[in-house]
Amino acid sequence: MLFQIGQGDPLFFVLWLILATVIVALILYIAVLLIVSKTKASDKKFLIILLAFICVLVIPLVLGAIGSVFGVFSDIPWSDGNYLTLLIPIIGFLIILVLVKFLLDVAWDKALWISLLTLFVLFLLYTLIPGLASFLGFVL
Repeated sequence: MLFQIGQGDPLFFVLWLILATVIVALILYIAVLLIVSKTKASDKKFLIILLAFICVLVIPLVLGAIGSVFGVFSDIPWSDGNYLTLLIPIIGFLIILVLVKFLLDVAWDKALWISLLTLFVLFLLYTLIPGLASFLGFVL
């Protein structure tokens, strides 16, 4: 939804990108603060902002490319359907999990909860908020 909005007005795309990055960075900071520790959250502020930017901009592009590659397999005549495309959200979650683990240097169990929370917030940002804005009458 974010990339569909950006096709019309680049200024609106940049503003939405900054707003989404700030929201995800705040959620990541609070999650690291509560799940890991205060010192880890304050030590890794720049990496949390970088991780939020990667989650908002880079991961949807990578998942779109993976979806395009997996979409090629739907044209095979002897297959019943393309079930590979159902793996794309799982691959996205695993990418976020690995990025949280290695960028923030936390244990796997804590990285799992932080990445689940991040994935939930990204879902809300990409689906619920644009739909709510169009329902309320804002033009997106």
